[in-house]
Amino acid sequence: MSKMSELSMLLDDLIACGNRLSETAQALKEFYSAPDEDKPAAPPPEKKKETAPAPAEPAKQYSKEDVRGILARKANEAGGQYKVQVKALVRKYGKGGSLTNVPAESYPDLVKEVEGLTDA
Repeated sequence: MSKMSELSMLLDDLIACGNRLSETAQALKEFYSAPDEDKPAAPPPEKKKETAPAPAEPAKQYSKEDVRGILARKANEAGGQYKVQVKALVRKYGKGGSLTNVPAESYPDLVKEVEGLTDA
């Protein structure tokens, strides 16, 4: 993998972490600034409703960039001990050894297997 694509994946991960951190901070702010019981509750802001994911969604949809980031994190985890296993899973789902060959509908299954990798 080239240095630029690796940097791009790391930046995508950093952006995703920042977004999650912002969402968590907003949730904590709302929780701790809850109105007193004597006061009527104010409706939540409309923007929050638009950005909240639907809780009834059966399976998470992943973009190729999301999957690439997850694969890279797992492959580099614990000093790279999962790199061979990650490559084998990509070959299994991609029939060619590349994430480009993995169909988008297989991303959730691939991510599930990658996240289940352990050193056992």
